[in-house]
Amino acid sequence: MKLKNRGFMLAEAMFAVLITLLVVLMLQNLLKNMTLANKAEHRTDDVVFSYVQFNRFLHDRHTKLAYVDVANSTSKKAQIVKVDQDNNETIYLLTFYKNMIRATTPEGGHMPLLLNVSQSNFVTRSGQLRINVTEDDGRKSELYFKLAKQPEKKAKNEQTKKAKS
Repeated sequence: MKLKNRGFMLAEAMFAVLITLLVVLMLQNLLKNMTLANKAEHRTDDVVFSYVQFNRFLHDRHTKLAYVDVANSTSKKAQIVKVDQDNNETIYLLTFYKNMIRATTPEGGHMPLLLNVSQSNFVTRSGQLRINVTEDDGRKSELYFKLAKQPEKKAKNEQTKKAKS
């Protein structure tokens, strides 16, 4: 009585290993392509990052008060005044320059806030600043910053200066 052993032959085993290896390589390449596609499609949102950074700058622990100087602001620029703990005032001008929105001081220098901008304008009210931004790729955004209201003395001085002019 002969028993026939029904097992894999060596050639069948090698073929199964080869197929398994090909499937693993295809899955690895598919996973790599998916991660690259996700990175390409979901860029870091520069507008949100700029908003957070500038808001932190306006309301840092050394700032006692930050307000918009409405009298000296236009749709092309916004003037912001920061008052520190020692009541020293620093003036910052927000402007659209070349392809960026930047903050400058009367003493010079600049701090880029947002790059790759095709156009922007500024809307100022007492206690509020709105920046309308159009990026190079056509996306539009509105950035709102809530600031302190302009102090009464400063506001009256600005009005009397304008009346005398």
